[in-house]
Amino acid sequence: MDDIDKAVYPATINEDLVDYGHVPDNVDDAGGTDAAAFLGLGNVTEAIAAPVPPVCESQSCVSKRRSPVWDNFDDILDDKRVRIAAVCKFCRHRLSAKSAAGTGHLLRHQNACKKKVDHAKMVQTRLAMNPDGSYRNWEYKPDVARVELCKLIARLDLPLSVADKDAWDDYIQRAHNPRHVRVSRFSTSRDLEKLFIDTINNLKHIVFPGVNSICLTSDIWSGNAKEDYITVVAHFINSYWQLKKQVIGFRLIEEAHTGTNIAERISDVVEAFRMTDKIFDVSLDNASSNNNAMQILAPIFSGYLGVDTDPDNPSKKTYYVVHQRCACHVINLIVKSGLKRLKPYIEIFRTAISYLNASNKRIAEFKDYCLLKGVRPRKFGLDMDVRWNSTYLMLKHLIPYKNVFSVFINGNIGYATLNGEHWYVAL
Repeated sequence: MDDIDKAVYPATINEDLVDYGHVPDNVDDAGGTDAAAFLGLGNVTEAIAAPVPPVCESQSCVSKRRSPVWDNFDDILDDKRVRIAAVCKFCRHRLSAKSAAGTGHLLRHQNACKKKVDHAKMVQTRLAMNPDGSYRNWEYKPDVARVELCKLIARLDLPLSVADKDAWDDYIQRAHNPRHVRVSRFSTSRDLEKLFIDTINNLKHIVFPGVNSICLTSDIWSGNAKEDYITVVAHFINSYWQLKKQVIGFRLIEEAHTGTNIAERISDVVEAFRMTDKIFDVSLDNASSNNNAMQILAPIFSGYLGVDTDPDNPSKKTYYVVHQRCACHVINLIVKSGLKRLKPYIEIFRTAISYLNASNKRIAEFKDYCLLKGVRPRKFGLDMDVRWNSTYLMLKHLIPYKNVFSVFINGNIGYATLNGEHWYVAL
């Protein structure tokens, strides 16, 4: 043992005895043949000359071999060779390791670190996790990839030909899977149709049969092609007590938006899923046509809450189904009613924004003017009639540009279109 080792690890009594040629205390003093037979050595001299492991006299060092958790930790000893801390071999995190602290916290840290390491190995070696926590080799399945592609296209409203391009192949093959196989837009179209049919059948035969009550929401939506569609969404609690919603109807409505036509479309969708006796609530916009539609739908959907018959007039029946007016639509009507008093002022702002956005040249000039004044340029949008907070957002974006916007608009139009009174109302 050199001088450095002696300074760090002081010699024990047994080591001093060995250095002076004596028998250490931890070795039996039996001599000759008995010692050789007992120790499995040729003679006693070999037994005495055999290296003696250093003995740690502290209780913490003695007990460290009792738990398998120490296989994953390195000890940190103080000057007296007493263990004071342990370092995890996975993440090199230092934890307390005094004898009084026990090993429970070390075991919890070990399990957490092993999960992280196992997950990293799984990612690097392309492993998949089974439901029981074990791993298996991940396999590329083209049919699964095509189904997931259809779901991606439906969720992000992507074109059907998104996967039928060289750029898509390069991205998938270089970054994710070199065994990727291209799918044409015609195959994607067929896959989408099959996925739609399978989803409908799953709802009809598996999901909805296990549901007791369903709430419906419906609204009419206009697309870019100026075609009107009516949507029907079912809200329910599944067998696992999870709140779910599912679009069950998205149909073209070419006729007038009368109560009869609306009720006909909704009832056709509900009957197609065989759940007319499970409807608890129907939420519609607060419009007169929807009120008429509910009068037609009430007898059809009364199977869940029931029907009451007037004892004095048996022909008079009360059909129970909850008709909920859409809260957002009601708030929108309230806000629009209040804004009617400010309509002349708000129309000036709309006219000014439309004037600015009508020409790319004006937009460029306004941008240069903002930069000249040290203001960050931006574009402004008009509010929407069906969104009650869009007018607030329109004015909110205009107010920080009060000075530059007023000077630019008034200078280009030629007269004071915007004045202090308009901005007072906007504030």
